Formats: sequence, structure tokens, C-alpha cells
Amino acid sequence: MSRLRDAAALRAVILPTTLGLVLLAGGGARAELVPCRLAATDDARIAEALRRMQDRRDPCGESAEIGAVLDALAQCAAAYEICTNPTAARNLFERAAASADQPPRRTITWNPDLRSELEGGCDGDPTTPVLRDPTASLLHEIVHAVHDCAGLNPGEHEPEAVRIENIYRRAAGLCQRSRYGDTALPPAAVKPCAPGHCACALSPREALPSVPPVLAPAHRAGPTQAADTARTPSAIEPDQTR
Repeated sequence: MSRLRDAAALRAVILPTTLGLVLLAGGGARAELVPCRLAATDDARIAEALRRMQDRRDPCGESAEIGAVLDALAQCAAAYEICTNPTAARNLFERAAASADQPPRRTITWNPDLRSELEGGCDGDPTTPVLRDPTASLLHEIVHAVHDCAGLNPGEHEPEAVRIENIYRRAAGLCQRSRYGDTALPPAAVKPCAPGHCACALSPREALPSVPPVLAPAHRAGPTQAADTARTPSAIEPDQTR
């Protein structure tokens, strides 16, 4: 019964914005919510995270971009599922290759309790690390899903996923990310915010494209994988992240 109640709570959040854990859009006109195939998935926590994405307001005025990402995914004719995994060392978007009788499976694996360190230095303060935030991490993976739906390789657009993630981070009063792995973001992707003051330059963004509109599915045939951080070159802990 609790699984049914959680699914009902998820629909109450998702359906008004046409986003679901798995979207099956018939002809691009209608989206049907289908739960993750894993029975242990925590639908209630996914619903809470999606509600936070919708409710937070970026002091730099870019909250509409988060709404655009959710709307873009809702327009996709492919199926995407969000599955929780409390033991995952990093959050991940993955599209397995299609088989003879099955279309490619697109899954976001999300750990709603993962708050490990991403980088050192929070908005110019070297003594405070930038930590994962579960909602920001889920948004990051949803951006990957939107890129995949547009026929792009999500792994080639990590800086854009971090930029969108930073919009939520500002809105929630969190430290922003300044890099993905060893790749520093351009200044336009990080707008320093301190309590009561945000250095918001609302001029056109530099060096980063917007999330592309999703007009029709144009999926690549091969497998795709993208994560919220780059892998480290450790042979002992291949999934350990920076």
C-alpha cells in the first residue's frame, strides 16, 4: 500500500508539469507516468525532489531554465525512469544499447542520501567544500536525459548540466560548482552568491549553449553514460568520484 501511496503522491507533483518517472509520450501529445521497474525505488523522495526544483527561485532570475528542462523531457517520445539506489557512489544517467526485441533503456540512478564532497572551495571560501546536494544531483541527471532525447551525447555536455545544476544551487542557497572533474566552468556558469547578495550578471551567457529544444526523438544507437562527476583514474575504486 505504501508503494501505491507514494506513486499517487508522485503523480500529484508530476502530472501538472507533465513530467514522470518514466514518460511514454504517444505521438508527442501525451505523457503517461509509469513507475520505475525496481520495487525498492522511493517514489516519495523523488516527488519531494521534483517539487523542490519547481518551488525554488533563483535570485539571478534563471529559474525558468529548470522548468524548460522538465518541459523538454516531458515532450520526449522515449521512456525515462528514475530509480533510487541508496548505495550508489555517484548519480548516473545511462542508456543501454537496444536489443533485437527491446528499445534502449534509459535510466537515471539517483542516491537521495549522497552528500559527498565534489570539490574544495565554496564560492571563493577555500575552507568550505562543495558537497553533493541530492536534488541538485537529480536535476543534473535530468539535463543529461534531455540532451539524450535531443540526440546528443550527454557526456559531451557536462558543463551545461553543471550550469543548470548551479541555478538550483543558487536558488536553494547552496555552494555552486566551479568545475566538472578537472574542467573549470566559464565565469558565466558560476554567479557568486552570499547571503543577501548575489553577483548576478544577467548578460547573455558566454561559451555555453542552452539546453536544446526537444522537438522529436533522434537517439543514437549505441550505449550512453553520463554522471554527476568524472571518474578518477583509480583501478581499486573505479566509481570513486572527485
